[in-house]
Amino acid sequence: MVYKYVIFKDDDVGKNFDKLKKWIDVVVRNDAKGTIGLIGKYLNDSELKDYLNSLNPNIIEIFCHGYSHSFYPFLVNRIFRGKRIIPAEFEKNLERHNNSLIKYRELEKKYLDKKALAFGPPGNIWNENVADALIQNDFKMIFAWKKVKADILTIPLSDNLNQNSFGDFNNDYEKNKDNLIYTLQFHHAKLSENQFNLMEEVIDFLKNKEKRIFVTPTELFNISKKDKDVLNQMSL
Repeated sequence: MVYKYVIFKDDDVGKNFDKLKKWIDVVVRNDAKGTIGLIGKYLNDSELKDYLNSLNPNIIEIFCHGYSHSFYPFLVNRIFRGKRIIPAEFEKNLERHNNSLIKYRELEKKYLDKKALAFGPPGNIWNENVADALIQNDFKMIFAWKKVKADILTIPLSDNLNQNSFGDFNNDYEKNKDNLIYTLQFHHAKLSENQFNLMEEVIDFLKNKEKRIFVTPTELFNISKKDKDVLNQMSL
């Protein structure tokens, strides 16, 4: 029997606490699982820290979404002599990448109960130096649209939930339905009420019609040790 998996990936934890809790509530209430991308600098917020530690990591797992999240969408496409005016946090050199991850790990060790296994770069922007920095800081996986060259497993990104109807979502899903791993990316702070309702339809569809198994990054990592097909998709 061929098993197919789904990961719900939510970015920018630290922004809009109320919508974060709402996103997690939808996931948990519908008997699904998810992973949330924490921006390290926000761990200075004691309310956020306590809330994150209250979550069941087997249902809602935290991944590293950088330390500062220095990513400016309105500047991304403005090029000056081949470089962005303000580089993204993980578009710099190995030393800068390493420093950001060290600062994240320091706050994580001080405030959180569990260590993150996965990393997702702010804005999904990174260069190949990030792989070495991830290895040095004991990360095992990266969320990305393409595979890194080094020995880091890739959780492939499949789609963003920016649709407003199930029909539009399904049209996009059709492009990825044959993949063993389907990763749907969210930004809770930007979701409309209609999209929160759509989440419930999507969970029901993926779980009951598509028979996908909701997993966390750690679960997928452990599955990859036993399932060569899954490992191959994460290694391409």
